[in-house]
Amino acid sequence: MSSNSGKFTDRVRNVAETVWDVVFRFFKRNLPLIARLLLMMTFFDDGLRMIYNWTNQTRYFQHSWKISASVAGIAVSLNMAGQLVGCVLVLARRKVEWGCGILFTNVIFQAVMYEYFKYAKYILRSLSLTGCVLLLLLDHWAERKSMDPGLLKVKKEDRTRMLLQLAGRCLVGFMFVSLAQLGPSYPVLFITMAGYVLFVCVIVGFRTRQCAIILALQFFLVTLFTRTWWLKPWDSTDRDFVKYEFFQAMSAVGGLLQEAVVGPGRASLDERKKDE
Repeated sequence: MSSNSGKFTDRVRNVAETVWDVVFRFFKRNLPLIARLLLMMTFFDDGLRMIYNWTNQTRYFQHSWKISASVAGIAVSLNMAGQLVGCVLVLARRKVEWGCGILFTNVIFQAVMYEYFKYAKYILRSLSLTGCVLLLLLDHWAERKSMDPGLLKVKKEDRTRMLLQLAGRCLVGFMFVSLAQLGPSYPVLFITMAGYVLFVCVIVGFRTRQCAIILALQFFLVTLFTRTWWLKPWDSTDRDFVKYEFFQAMSAVGGLLQEAVVGPGRASLDERKKDE
C-alpha cells in the first residue's frame, strides 16, 4: 500500500515538474514580447483616444492654452501620431531607438500640454513611463551587437548601462506608488504593503527578477479587479478615467516584466553577491 502511494506521489511530482518546465520555458521565451505588448498598451490606447475623442481634446487645448482651433488640432495630431508611430516602431522591432525617442518625447509633451507637472501622482506616472521606455531601449541595446568592441568603449558602455539600468529600475515602479490604495480593509492594506516591499526590493536590486515578476503579477491582478472600466456604462463620466488608469497600470506591469528581462545591472545587491 505504501509503495503504491509512493509511486503515485512520484508520478504526481514528475507531472508537476514537467508542466512547470514547459510553462517556465514558454514564459521565459515569450517574456520580452509579453513585456513589450503590455508596455505599449497605454500609448496605443491614448493614441486611439485622440482619434475618437478628437473634438474634446481640441477644445481642451483651445481653452487651456488659449490657442486657435487649427493649432490645437496640430497639437492633438502630434500627440496621436507620436504614440501610434512609436508603438509600431517598437513592436515591429524596426528603428527601436527612434520609437523609444518618440515615446519619450511624447511623455514630456503630455506632461507639459496637460499640465501633469502640477500634480504629484501624474508626475510619478510620467516618470514611470519614462523608466519603462528606458528599459525597452536598454533591452534593444543588449540585443544589438557592437561593431567596435574596443576596451575603452566597452567600459564606457558598461558604466552608462549601469546608470541607465539603475534609473529605469527606480522609475518603473512609481506607477504602483501613484495607484496603490492603503485602505480600508486589512487584506487591501496587506496586499499594498507587500507591494511596497517588493518595490523596494526592485529598487535596491535584491532578487530583482523574481520580485519584479511577482510585483507585476500582483499589480496585474489588483488592476484587473479594481479598475473594471468595461463594466461601467458608456455614458459614465468616469469610464474614460478608469480606462486611462487601467492601461497606464498595464504599461507599468509591462515595465516590471521588462525589468525582469533586462536584469538589475551592476548597481544592485544581486551583482554584489555575485562579486563576493
